[in-house]
Amino acid sequence: MTQDTESTIAIIEAFIRERFLYDRPDTVLTPDLPLMEQRLIDSLQLMQLVQFLQERFGLQIDIMDLVFENFASLDAMAAFVTKQKG
Repeated sequence: MTQDTESTIAIIEAFIRERFLYDRPDTVLTPDLPLMEQRLIDSLQLMQLVQFLQERFGLQIDIMDLVFENFASLDAMAAFVTKQKG
């Protein structure tokens, strides 16, 4: 894992913790944890997360990119952000 990927994961994790897990501070988020499958984020929160990624990383996320695989975990989101910035 590169430093850039680790940094991206840390930024996304901080957002998720602050916005969605503020009442569950003991929740362990690993990079490969399936966030939606574990019911840590729902579809509405996912849309908030997409908006955050667009603003924070200067992305224009196309509707066709809104697929489960791109947002399944912190790893998946970091890879998606890297690909979009690339």
